[in-house]
Amino acid sequence: MSRIEFRETYRSPRPPSAVAMVAIATATLAITEQVAAPVLAWTAGCAAFVAWRKERSFSWQETGWLLNLGLLACMGIAALVFARGQLAVVALAHFAALAQGLQLLDMRPRRSEFLLVALAVFQVVLAANLTDHLAFPLLLVAFTVSVVWTLTVHTLRAEALEAGEPDAATRAISRSLLRTTGLASLLSVGLAIALFPMLPRMRSGAFISQGLGSPMAMSGFSENVELGDLGRIRLDPAIVLRVESIDGGMLPIEDRYWRGLAFDHFDGRRWAVTPAGKESLKGDTEIGLDLGTRRLGSQRRQRVTREKLDSGVLFSPGHPTVVRGNLGRVQRDRGGSLYGLHTAGDRIDYQISADTRTPLVMDLSAARAQPPRDEGARFLQLPGLDAGVLALARQITDDAGSDLERVLRLEAHLQRAGRYTNDIPDHEREGRSPIEAFLLEHTEGHCEYFATGMVMLARSLGLPARLVNGFAGGELNELGGFIEVRQSDAHTWVEVHFEHAGWVRFDPTPADLRLAGAAQLRGERWWASLSSAMELWWYRVVDFDRSSQGRALRKAWIAWHQWRGERRAAAGAAPRTKSRAWDLQPEPWMIAPVMGALLAGLWWQRRRSGPGHDLPRYYAAALRLLAAQGLERKAATTARAFAGRVAQEVPHTAALAFERLTEAYLRERFAGVAAGRMEAELAAMRTSLRV
Repeated sequence: MSRIEFRETYRSPRPPSAVAMVAIATATLAITEQVAAPVLAWTAGCAAFVAWRKERSFSWQETGWLLNLGLLACMGIAALVFARGQLAVVALAHFAALAQGLQLLDMRPRRSEFLLVALAVFQVVLAANLTDHLAFPLLLVAFTVSVVWTLTVHTLRAEALEAGEPDAATRAISRSLLRTTGLASLLSVGLAIALFPMLPRMRSGAFISQGLGSPMAMSGFSENVELGDLGRIRLDPAIVLRVESIDGGMLPIEDRYWRGLAFDHFDGRRWAVTPAGKESLKGDTEIGLDLGTRRLGSQRRQRVTREKLDSGVLFSPGHPTVVRGNLGRVQRDRGGSLYGLHTAGDRIDYQISADTRTPLVMDLSAARAQPPRDEGARFLQLPGLDAGVLALARQITDDAGSDLERVLRLEAHLQRAGRYTNDIPDHEREGRSPIEAFLLEHTEGHCEYFATGMVMLARSLGLPARLVNGFAGGELNELGGFIEVRQSDAHTWVEVHFEHAGWVRFDPTPADLRLAGAAQLRGERWWASLSSAMELWWYRVVDFDRSSQGRALRKAWIAWHQWRGERRAAAGAAPRTKSRAWDLQPEPWMIAPVMGALLAGLWWQRRRSGPGHDLPRYYAAALRLLAAQGLERKAATTARAFAGRVAQEVPHTAALAFERLTEAYLRERFAGVAAGRMEAELAAMRTSLRV
């Protein structure tokens, strides 16, 4: 009996390490939060069932057609998941988990555990595409050990049984072998971690494409937002942004804003960005995309890590001027808001520079509030409002001496008279719209109502204004040195357009009440800060892409030369004067490679200046035809002398054609008379030489 035939007939129980391997692979899918709980429960139940039954099995576990029917059911469920709009990788994860449980139940005679291992590895690979959870590397280490041990145990048992010595496998499977296997696995993982930062990153393309269902919603940060949407977002304490300052410390909490979308059209209940549509910006975001919006003022640079939002909006600490990161194609709408075209649903990391000027640092006392050129109607549009709104606006701004003073009075009135609440109030009273009831009856609501109310008051006075949403506030993570911005920090404010100064931010929402409401939803536990810092660190490791690699190599290069300079200074050597961080001091070891490079350059230059370089195409082609016949023009041979030699060695037709090509070449070189392509002469020469 052959080895394959023996393995097909021998019945052996699953080793405990195989069950542990499946459990760990299932856990990697569980932390992605992308696989349905019943599917995970199915695989976990199958693993528990196999661990309980061990060597015993039911007859249905060896019925081929029944198991094949189960496999078809797994495929159908995965197809249904994809048809309902999930990503292809999520559908495959469902299939892998279901098929893994079915494979565990399969107790038919088998050749090896390789199929079980392959499915487990497939699960882990899918999980790696779906999560950057901090627990994943720990599970990966445990998974590697379990896979290696499973294959080792199975191989030893199979070899011992085939040799007729089953006890030999029991003696070989010992604690010392387990320690050796675990150590080898850990060394492999360590080597992979060392090589990981140097490997290029890639996306899965169509593998992670959207399914057949409807596209993902963009609630709260889409081009159309209804009053109340942002208030619902504020009830979620989940972290959405982690922000680091690149050029200085963070602003005070009341001055921290991250701009999302700007809206211009309001119909009484819903805000929209008009006109619809976006323009794709030209440039490479990996090296830095200049948005062409730089203005004189305070520029602030930040590094932003955005969590997995159902929106491609790129948040900025002000009006964005430069953006850099592995973002792919970036788009911009008419309001100046930025979108990463393919970043919806992904965690991303980018650097952004922005203009963060405020009225306090700008001289607007004499500036007029005027809409942008040719866009006045957009930013003065009003829905049908009660006449009392205009009367209120005039009452608030009575005797104001400038447009800036009028805007500041509107802002101060709402801050003073309003009461902030995260609860969505019922403003539908006496047939009035929500914003009319907010302004004229009881000034109570969350930031959307305050900002919308100020825009309506400003526009009723002829002041161009728009509504902006994003995030404000945040909490400092002392351990990580960054600002944590949560969904509960979602906020809406106002921008008013002044001549020469552009759009300027104003915030009519009572800041103390808004920040207090957001703080109630945050955790104050120190270990939550530690977990958040470690999660950001792990994501930076996972997302160490080409641009990050380049920046890291540059920093390492500069640090190495600075260290050498300090070492020289400590040894008493003359200090080095460097105008730039990249200037190099000649070293003895550089002589050989520099001389080699110079000699290679001279040789290449000599070759370029020799015959055959920068020749007209037709003459160079003729020389190649002759070279194939063993006739090569030397550097010291003139063109006509070489043509005379060719006439003695080739047929008359070829010699005559080459003579015409030579004369055309000489006229073009010395008289500047272009000869054209000379295809007829080349064809005649080629045919004659072939004959």
